[in-house]
Amino acid sequence: MVIVLIRTKLRADADVAAYEALNARMDVLVQGIPGFVSAKGYRSDDGDEISIVRFASAESLRQWRDLPEHVDAQRRGREDFFSAYDVEVCEVARAYDFTR
Repeated sequence: MVIVLIRTKLRADADVAAYEALNARMDVLVQGIPGFVSAKGYRSDDGDEISIVRFASAESLRQWRDLPEHVDAQRRGREDFFSAYDVEVCEVARAYDFTR
């Protein structure tokens, strides 16, 4: 399992509607990647957004990373939307859960 943590901060002048439309398109595309597990996003009161994206393998993540439309979306993020972002790619060493 590979988990990608993405923290983004939108620019004050970002076109929020265009950003949300692009985000929605990326959500649809990533779900088509074999080995995609899940994606969740959270927004803090100060405007930071955190996305947690899970893939079954590093190969699945590579397929997503290299998808041309995703590469273009990343470029648009840097040019049009984000004042800052950081990405952390983590491999799961251990996992367990509990459900009642």
